[in-house]
Amino acid sequence: MAIDGAGVAEREAQKVWQALDGFRIEVPSWGFANTGTRFGKFVQGGAATTIEEKFSDASQVNALTGASPTVALHVLWDLPGGKADVPAIQGLEKKYGVKAGSINPNLFQDAEYKYGSIANPSAEIRGNALAHLLDSVEIGRELGSKDVSLWIADGYSRCLSIHGQKSKVVSSQRTPKLA
Repeated sequence: MAIDGAGVAEREAQKVWQALDGFRIEVPSWGFANTGTRFGKFVQGGAATTIEEKFSDASQVNALTGASPTVALHVLWDLPGGKADVPAIQGLEKKYGVKAGSINPNLFQDAEYKYGSIANPSAEIRGNALAHLLDSVEIGRELGSKDVSLWIADGYSRCLSIHGQKSKVVSSQRTPKLA
């Protein structure tokens, strides 16, 4: 039985094209805004300054690529009112034809997180961090997002015990689950 090399190659190429047809890239809302690091902000003309401008820009990317139907949202930057901002986001989804994607809580921006968030020595600050995480999960549920993306920037500090931080992280995971 002879093997048709051209036929096999064509079938393999079709598999690749089918996979690419289903390929999706989620764009981050903050990618449309002014950029920067903890050392400074790099202002750019035309950068999005509102959540509506970010959705508009994300819509244009999706229109050009057909591969970016979702935009990742950063809770403190895109939903500064928390859960109260969900209806506005839902309106933007309808208006621009892109959906909210991953929800990104912010456990690094506020000064209270200088010594960590869920591993902070202060029980009050750990509680604030946990409340923010749970609010972020609820925002995701209300928006139909399937992912909450965590960046827990609780690095080691000379002032803190790494073992103490670990025990605080472990204890925060014992919090009752949402229904």
